Amino acid sequence: MKKRWIAALLALGLAAGIGGTLLVRETKGPRAEAFTAVRRPLVQTLVASGRIEQRRQSELGAMVQSTVAEVPVDEGDRVEQAALLVRLADDEALAQRAAAEAAVAEAEARLQRVTGIGRRLATEQLRQARTDAEQAETEYQRQRQLHERGAASEATLERARQSRDATRSRRVAATLELAATRTDGAEAQAAAAALARAQAELRAAQVAIERTQIRAPSAGVVLRRLVEPGEVVRPGEPLLVFAGEGPLEVVVRPDESNLAQLERGQRARVSPEAFPEVRLEARVTRIAPSVDAQRGTVEVALALGTEDAEANATTVESAPAGESATLRPDMTVSVEIVTGQAEEALVLPTALVRDAAGEQPWVLVVEEGVARRRDVRLGLRGDDVVEIREGLDGETPVLGPEVDRVPGEPVRLRATRPGLDGEGNGAVGAAEAGELTGEIPLGD
Repeated sequence: MKKRWIAALLALGLAAGIGGTLLVRETKGPRAEAFTAVRRPLVQTLVASGRIEQRRQSELGAMVQSTVAEVPVDEGDRVEQAALLVRLADDEALAQRAAAEAAVAEAEARLQRVTGIGRRLATEQLRQARTDAEQAETEYQRQRQLHERGAASEATLERARQSRDATRSRRVAATLELAATRTDGAEAQAAAAALARAQAELRAAQVAIERTQIRAPSAGVVLRRLVEPGEVVRPGEPLLVFAGEGPLEVVVRPDESNLAQLERGQRARVSPEAFPEVRLEARVTRIAPSVDAQRGTVEVALALGTEDAEANATTVESAPAGESATLRPDMTVSVEIVTGQAEEALVLPTALVRDAAGEQPWVLVVEEGVARRRDVRLGLRGDDVVEIREGLDGETPVLGPEVDRVPGEPVRLRATRPGLDGEGNGAVGAAEAGELTGEIPLGD
């Protein structure tokens, strides 16, 4: 019986203890650990994948429909300016040029005859016509005098008159012929026009031949060879992908939702996938004025190098194993663009901010033993950390996501500590907030 009383008393005491604990918990709330925001440097970055591109990269295409006769280059070949890259069938164009050259030679001969030999001949004919006209005039005057004295018949005088008129006509014709042979004369102008037309036809024939020859627009490298001899190509069809010598650039296409964060001149770090240990400095030089409607992305170009250094170097001396790493067009790279930074930002782990991606983010703070909602305005966002622009100071304790309290319920603080340590790591566990990183160094 005594043992039964002892057991009953123990059970009653245990129940009273549990009830008291529950009563305290209900009235004063559970014990919880809180965190405070800290001031520290913060860098906001945008990470995206991109490719190395040659600014002067282009597709060289056919301008005429023809058959590929020759492709004297291969992928990777470095060529000089005007080097022959592709030759199309040109038999017809060569025949047209030969005909045009013959027409030019004929027109030149005619113009030379008109302005050279023709002019000298016309001059001589005019001199002779003038002499004949003077002699005929003299003979007519003599026959007229004889006729007046009765020593010459009417028929003889008439023949002298007709001879005089004929020589006058020949003199006028010779004068006109000589005038036509002048550079501003009708015959000379006609011959010059015929020569100009023949020369234009020769130029057109030459252009037709040039269109069958695809040449390098500048010194550069053949990136891709798209045709082989014997293939039929049409106007506009690409034959080669060619990269002219010049600076390389990095092109990324982030989501359009990041457009507001991007500006020209922003610094970045580039790491080629082929050489993951290499880090190259870059800066944003161009942001596309339009958005790709199909993909919802915006094209962003970055120049390799800095403004003070010679940009766009194609060789990286810091490659693995001490060997030079040559950057090539179409290489895949990882790009980290610095979109914002602050030297003294009030920072919390992102896990402590509720509705961080919503329209109104807030934190759960402790004020006089009660959990309270505190709306905040966010600023820069780092790797799992966020800047608090308004709504919070560095002393107010903020409850972590594991505390199951609603605003207005009591809570007892077990401990309060900074949300980030001196190394930029989160005081909350990795399982709760993930790995937290600090400022990203960008060199001297």
